[in-house]
Amino acid sequence: MQITVHLLAFGEDVPIPTRIVDIPDSEIAPLYNDPDEDRRHLLERAFYYGQNDFQNKPIRSVSCGDVIELLDGSLHKVLGIGFETLPDGTDLNTLPRGVRASIC
Repeated sequence: MQITVHLLAFGEDVPIPTRIVDIPDSEIAPLYNDPDEDRRHLLERAFYYGQNDFQNKPIRSVSCGDVIELLDGSLHKVLGIGFETLPDGTDLNTLPRGVRASIC
């Protein structure tokens, strides 16, 4: 599965850079029989595999302040611990960028 991460935490680039994170299918099967826990697990896997230690790509790793977009279109801001689900209809262009985004 491929998940898009919008890299808001560093820089003021326009358009917002993205990183495509590849999550192995074996890591995305429903594990908890609870949609919220399965979503949390998927977000954790997107963060994990978004690190250059695990998937080296010519773009920076996923960081606090970046936004993970799941396949259902939902947006989730990476926090220092955990994730914040952003309201439906959130416009990424209105979110803080650079240092302001990375203060979690």
